[in-house]
Amino acid sequence: MTAIENTLLNEADWHGKAFTGSWTKMAGGTVDVTEKATGKRLTVVGLANAKDVEASAAAASKAQEQWVAMPYEARAAIFRKAARIVDENGPEFADWIVRETGAVGPKADVELHMASGILNQSASMLTEPQGIVLPSNGGRISMARRVPHGVVGVISPFNFPLILSIRAVSPALATGNAVILKPDLRTPVSGGFLIARIFEEAGLPAGLLHVLPGAVEAGEALCRDSRIPMIAFTGSTANGRRVGALAGEH
Repeated sequence: MTAIENTLLNEADWHGKAFTGSWTKMAGGTVDVTEKATGKRLTVVGLANAKDVEASAAAASKAQEQWVAMPYEARAAIFRKAARIVDENGPEFADWIVRETGAVGPKADVELHMASGILNQSASMLTEPQGIVLPSNGGRISMARRVPHGVVGVISPFNFPLILSIRAVSPALATGNAVILKPDLRTPVSGGFLIARIFEEAGLPAGLLHVLPGAVEAGEALCRDSRIPMIAFTGSTANGRRVGALAGEH
């Protein structure tokens, strides 16, 4: 494989850390990520535990209040810029997807193409009607207005990590929420840090997006925290039932 010059994805930035608006060490320690084709260590990332999730939930909740107050044109511009960043840095991003997931190049290209489309679609969401007129009797107008949840938790898998993360992260941000993303420990860069860098470079305010690689403890903490009223999950049926049960209790 031909070496790709890194411009946005610098491993030294996140080595042993996770993303909370800046690269931060986690209370849960660190975990190795392997290159699938060779079995060798590719990188080291921070491992989030329940304490890390709690801290991010508090910070994200605070950041969300300022985000939703930002003019919608300014928010939409961030998503359009994020899409351009994906388009302009395809070879570098694809290189990480191939090495971390064991994918062939065309599969990585599909993920990037879809990610760019999702970002552009998210930008357009901000110019759509934000509510509906409901049926009512004569002489009255009944309206419903869509409002953000506040903080959305996203738990994503390893197989199409970029698509299956960004398809939840981007619309949640576009609709005025902050997001805490827990990517699979096998693909924390493709399914998490790549997205963090794209949005960071696009100008997303710090603290709105948190990327916390973690195991079961972190996932369950997302489902239990009262400041996270919505969970987007993609994974096995058994784990989905566990997520549903925990979220239902809280």
